[in-house]
Amino acid sequence: MSVSRGVLQSSAILALIQLFQKSLGFVSTLILARLLLPEHFGVVAMVMICLMLFENIADAGNEHYTLQKRELTAEDLHTAWSFDLLLKSGACLLLILLSPLLADYFRMPELQQTLQVASLVLPIKALQNPQLLQFARELNYRPVLLLSLLQKLLAFLVTVTLAWLYPSAWPVIIGALVSALVYSGGSYLVCHFKPRWQLQQLSAQWHFSKWIMLRGFIGFCRFQADNILVSRRFDTAALGGYNLLRELSILPAIALIIPCSQPLQAAIARDKTAEGYRLRLSLLLLLLLLLPITLFAMAYPALIVSTLLGSQWLSYSGLLVPFACFFLTFCLFDLLSNATLATGRSKLLFWFDLWSTLLVVALLVLIPTAALLEMARLRALIAILTTLALLLLLQRHCQFGLLRLALLTLPYLLLALGCWQLTELLIAERPTQPLLELALRISCYFSAYAITLILLTLALRHRILECQQLAQPLQQGFRWLRQRLAH
Repeated sequence: MSVSRGVLQSSAILALIQLFQKSLGFVSTLILARLLLPEHFGVVAMVMICLMLFENIADAGNEHYTLQKRELTAEDLHTAWSFDLLLKSGACLLLILLSPLLADYFRMPELQQTLQVASLVLPIKALQNPQLLQFARELNYRPVLLLSLLQKLLAFLVTVTLAWLYPSAWPVIIGALVSALVYSGGSYLVCHFKPRWQLQQLSAQWHFSKWIMLRGFIGFCRFQADNILVSRRFDTAALGGYNLLRELSILPAIALIIPCSQPLQAAIARDKTAEGYRLRLSLLLLLLLLLPITLFAMAYPALIVSTLLGSQWLSYSGLLVPFACFFLTFCLFDLLSNATLATGRSKLLFWFDLWSTLLVVALLVLIPTAALLEMARLRALIAILTTLALLLLLQRHCQFGLLRLALLTLPYLLLALGCWQLTELLIAERPTQPLLELALRISCYFSAYAITLILLTLALRHRILECQQLAQPLQQGFRWLRQRLAH
């Protein structure tokens, strides 16, 4: 099989894995939102934040390390497996020891036991067969597909069943353990490699992995600083509502928009001579998709929350407005970061990530917020400022035409606003069923946007062709004049 065909098949399999996982995760979130209370979600959110912190610190970057090696030996796989197990076992032990202090610090007594049990996820994940890394190197993702489907399905069934029978934070913790056990245990059924404890290549891997671990910690601080502050300044229920609304707002980005924007990122790196034009075009295409979604979420927060999550979450629906802006900047920042890497400016991105993360944390800590909505607005404002800063930085190095991009984006923003007003006029009387109202507004709004966008694109294309036809005689005249002058 050719490399191109292997890449296409692997990309299709990875897309299928991600689509299945995110779809099932979205359904699971909606079901759990109706079975559990905000207090339960607050405990789960704090457990996952602590787990994410220690997992990022203990991430050896095995997949990146094995992919970049020219030749992969059995000693490399043994070392990768042993090093990952050593780091994650140490992180698990440290998390168990610190759990009483963390429970006191965040004023959550129930956090201690749940965190001690959940920490077992780290060494269980590290036990997975390292031959999966070799499969990824060989573009053989079929075993990963089968394992991922089985893992997510069993974890979903266990979590939802237990949440229905015993509503608390424990079903989510047990579901995470089941997920890790199924994947790690199943990896030995699809792989024939038998790992053993060995640290022969430790020095080489540490030289590579330390930068992965550092960047993972920086990314964690940027992404979770507001959640940590919410847990300190507000109660557990507020943390549950804040975290759930934030995760709900960026779920479309993680599940669909960011994976779909990867071809745009590849196009930027394809031609260095036209990187400015390609970056501007990629940003414009992404904004055409993001603007209507963002505006719709800002226009109907209460309707979206009550329909998807239930009436018990209505008091947190106002958070969806700033989080819609956070969703917009989240997608743009990902594209800009990858564009920076694609143009060979990885060092520039590292220093930007470092200093912007320090600024994000400092602003969140120093600016007082007395209400949950104020915290969400502050987080959205900081996200907008950091995204604009990266835009200006790329404009300086790539000269992609930021002002021209803004002028090109303005008509589509006005178009989205016009479609919203049209939706308000057409659906003046609200249906009694929230689900029916949401479906009608989505259909009307996005249909109007799509149809108008297509007509506008065709009209602009027609005008461009007319201008080209009118310019042809002028071009021929200049060509004839140049020839005469040459003679």
